[in-house]
Amino acid sequence: MEGVSRILRRFAAATILISIFLLIFNFAMLWVLVFTENNQSPSPEEVVKQVVQGINKQGDNYQLNEHTAELLQKNNAWTMLIGEDGRVQWGYHLPNDVPQSYSLVEVAKLSRYYLMEYPVYTWEHQDGLIVVGYPKKSHWRYQFDYLSEWVGTLPLRLILLLISNVVLALLISIIIGTRLIRKVRPLVDGVHSLAKEEVVQLDSKGIFGDLAQSINSTSTMLQYKTDALKLRDEARSNWIAGISHDIRTPLSLVLGYASEMEENSDLPEEQRHQAGIIRRQGEKLRSLVSDLNLVSMLEYEMQPLHLKNIRLSVLARQVATDFFNSGIDERYSIDLKLGAEAVQIMGDEKLLFRAINNLIQNSMHHNSEGCEIILETTVSKESSKYRFIVTDNGQGIPQDQLKDITELPYSPKRKGTIKQGHGLGLPMVARITKAHHGRLILESGVDQSGLKVIMEFPVNQQSVEN
Repeated sequence: MEGVSRILRRFAAATILISIFLLIFNFAMLWVLVFTENNQSPSPEEVVKQVVQGINKQGDNYQLNEHTAELLQKNNAWTMLIGEDGRVQWGYHLPNDVPQSYSLVEVAKLSRYYLMEYPVYTWEHQDGLIVVGYPKKSHWRYQFDYLSEWVGTLPLRLILLLISNVVLALLISIIIGTRLIRKVRPLVDGVHSLAKEEVVQLDSKGIFGDLAQSINSTSTMLQYKTDALKLRDEARSNWIAGISHDIRTPLSLVLGYASEMEENSDLPEEQRHQAGIIRRQGEKLRSLVSDLNLVSMLEYEMQPLHLKNIRLSVLARQVATDFFNSGIDERYSIDLKLGAEAVQIMGDEKLLFRAINNLIQNSMHHNSEGCEIILETTVSKESSKYRFIVTDNGQGIPQDQLKDITELPYSPKRKGTIKQGHGLGLPMVARITKAHHGRLILESGVDQSGLKVIMEFPVNQQSVEN
């Protein structure tokens, strides 16, 4: 809805700006087309002034200078001088129907309006009144009278007129914009629904019918593809789960018989040794099948989480104890640096135990010559993130492979190939961390010496407050 309101506000603002621009443009065009056109030639007032200045008296006769005569001819104008007795003392190109004498009332009329339908303009002369006339219907003459109070308030009236125009434009824009928004809102809601992978079915009538139909088609296509992907993912996960289940039974038998043969003192030493190899390889195969099944379930968010309050420091001790009890190789050492032991997170204990175990196994597996492994727990400065850190001083991982290493072995996102192992260890840890709303951070030391793996989880705030 915020997007729709923003569209309406911008539409209204644009309408006001356009209205103001058009108002200014119209005034400018009015000035260009009206006043500029009128000012292309001398105004009648200018002409009559020049006639007064250009008339010369020689004895009892009057004569125009050449410039003034050309000006009158150019404007098709005529002129005359009315003496104080009301008689015409002198004329230049006077029409035949113009009278030769005038009463006081007639002089008053022609000085303001017309003379025999000729538009005339007057100016005072030392010998009387100069009259300049133009052809009939060539000029319009009107007398306008204004009160001084009205003229004084004219700027305010113009401002009020401008404000009224802006308000009217705003009202029109809101009305038009509201009607437009009614048509646009379903489209905007439809696009938002598409982003949420919801089914969209809009009315394909109206001015936006083609767009609505395209959105409907897109929704149908996305829904079809989403359903197909879900079916494919479920089929793949079910297939992996089925294969894993089918392998477990014969694998258990193989491991059981191999273990019995390995412990049977009646068998020759070589056969017992071979049975031990079969058992160890079978255990690796069982671990691989289990990892593959778990990664598949996590990848498609089908692994149920049994959440409870967990202290990762306790899990760290349990994992370390299991490694020590199982007889850890002398080439490896595990040190604990556990801080903020009272802090808890909400998590699945088995999955987190497996993630920590996989990180330690990963350090051992990729450092056959031995290394020192450190398990560390810390809390961020703002006490909102809890970090479980596994560090080793082994060979590390090249910087350009750190982003690639958490992808599944044969994912199109992975650029490199798997050089050692099945490559499910770190991808599994990354997905377990993600399932707990955390993130996995990988850091390799200088010159690719050592690897630091950080699992960062949101803190259970009640444990911090307590």
